[in-house]
Amino acid sequence: MSIYAILRKVVSKLSQLTLFNIEVSKEAKRDAEKLMSKYRVLDAIIESRKLDIEPKLTQSPEPSESQRGNQFYSSTESLALKEMEIEEYVITKRKLTLVYDSLKPIQQKIWEERYITGRQDINVYADLYLDKDKYYSLKRDMITTVAEAFGLIKNVG
Repeated sequence: MSIYAILRKVVSKLSQLTLFNIEVSKEAKRDAEKLMSKYRVLDAIIESRKLDIEPKLTQSPEPSESQRGNQFYSSTESLALKEMEIEEYVITKRKLTLVYDSLKPIQQKIWEERYITGRQDINVYADLYLDKDKYYSLKRDMITTVAEAFGLIKNVG
């Protein structure tokens, strides 16, 4: 079984978290919402970072190693760190995709309208013909699932 299949199973189980007593702090909620807002731009960030590490054909105005003074510099180490950063973005994108795919269609619509297009809550639930309580319940469950997938919350039990 591939790691992707395992992660998909884990995320599908996360959508059932309402059975547990889960405490979501304001900070965890804020972090989860930031991740949800970044979902659509992660591909652009990843590709941009990959372009940054491609070999350059023109000479760079960066100082040579002999001009750097006493500071340690390794182009290999710098490249490895940039590649690790890209891999973190790729993993984040994969996790968000798994969470998004595991949500109910109405929650996916809320995610798109609220966090990707940046619309106000009141406009989103009005356009989706949801009453306020149902909307916030769906939204809370969605945020909890994202927060749990990224280890942002603690279970109280």
